Amino acid sequence: MGGILLAGPVFLPICAGTLLFLLQPWITTPRRRTLVRGALLLLVLGNSLWMGALIAICGGESSPQVLFRLYGELTVMFRLDRMGSVFAGLVSFLWPLATLYAFSYMEKEERRPTFFGFYTISFGVTLGVALAGNLVTMYLFYEMLTFATFPLVMHPMTSEAARATRRYLYYSIGGAAFAFLGLIYVLTYSATGTTAFVPGGMLNPAAGGKDLTLLLYVLAFFGFGVKAALFPFHGWLPRATVAPTPVTALLHAVAVVKSGAFAVLRLTYFSFGAALLRGTWAQWVVMGAALITIVYASTMAVREIHWKRRLAYSTISNLSYILFGAALMTPAGLAAALAHLIVHAIMKICAFFCAGAVQTQTGKTYITELDGLGRRMPVTFGCFTVAALSLMGIPPFAGFLSKWSLCTAALSAASDAGGGALPVVGVAVILYSALMTGIYMLSVSVRAFFPWRAAALPDRRDPDWRMLLPLLLFAGLLLALGLCGQPLLAALAEIGKEAG
Repeated sequence: MGGILLAGPVFLPICAGTLLFLLQPWITTPRRRTLVRGALLLLVLGNSLWMGALIAICGGESSPQVLFRLYGELTVMFRLDRMGSVFAGLVSFLWPLATLYAFSYMEKEERRPTFFGFYTISFGVTLGVALAGNLVTMYLFYEMLTFATFPLVMHPMTSEAARATRRYLYYSIGGAAFAFLGLIYVLTYSATGTTAFVPGGMLNPAAGGKDLTLLLYVLAFFGFGVKAALFPFHGWLPRATVAPTPVTALLHAVAVVKSGAFAVLRLTYFSFGAALLRGTWAQWVVMGAALITIVYASTMAVREIHWKRRLAYSTISNLSYILFGAALMTPAGLAAALAHLIVHAIMKICAFFCAGAVQTQTGKTYITELDGLGRRMPVTFGCFTVAALSLMGIPPFAGFLSKWSLCTAALSAASDAGGGALPVVGVAVILYSALMTGIYMLSVSVRAFFPWRAAALPDRRDPDWRMLLPLLLFAGLLLALGLCGQPLLAALAEIGKEAG
């Protein structure tokens, strides 16, 4: 029974999305479209409540549930632990709101059943990554996510979308090859004989050779880091903004990029083990890569004038905040990385949804076209400003908590024996990125509310409630977490102590 309960939130959206493809010839009238939308929203909401109930009932922990055996010790297995509960809970909270937003955004688009079919399948596959009980299962769903989301990038059916999709596939498949090397190595030298996740890692330190272990970790880190847009494998993400905004918001905030960051955390703390990696050249290589990515992407975001591509570079930068936390190889580093994984998801989905609302209402996609629109769309740009302040790390918004946690974890790691100077450099990089964030985010709000010239769009206004409700909830949550986020940080600290 437990296996069915864990597998349900994964496979129910996958089956529902597949059913939408079969129902496409039947969905031909406005009444039927309304009926399908209502049923889909109820299903997504019900699936999220199911996932939430599992987390609450199990207390964030459950026994392993093997679905089937591939070969020998290679099994597809689900298990709910406290770290998986964080990611699964985040996905389950955001997806119903994103679906509601998508109903309004996609109102006039073609091929809506196909879009929502893949959109819903991606929900289940992302939960599969969160609930994976071993490295084999996580890798399987990680790859399924590529094939569930590339049709969403391709949805506009333009030559630009085709190029973006090819690049997304090339990068993802290439990264999968490197990640697969890490999977094989862990399976070969696992101290437990399986790839099941173990807090503190599962490798036998005496097996395989120290240098080979470190090399395979670095390759796997970069392999999973492709979906987290780690430099120099970030190029697919800005191009993917050609997709509809509900897609780019989930690509940049929840599904793909957060799955990549989550996989890196699993690899570091539950497969190879932070104690085995701490103080080695492998740690400095991956930490250096994360810091280079933060500096590069923050600088590029300032230069970019296309609104969604600017947000894409911001995503690249902030994802490497999470990877930097992972590379600290300490309990505090893991807790800070999880904190930023949660907070950034809310900040970035709010910002992208604001950009999408403006695009649907005005057709404007470049920052130079936004002069005065804040006076026509005050709720939309007000919510964007909240997301901007939070991304900067300004108290009392939630971004301050996660960035403060990362900086304190870095300084603590530097003070430890053998901690090195690179964590201190990381603090300087985060401060530089905060400055760049202030420039590339607040310049949007300034143009919207304090224009040099008035906007020539007097008839434009905020979108309907289906778009505004998620925006207001996200903005309110960023403030609430900033003011009352201490219990969350305490819970994440316990996860860090368990795994670090």
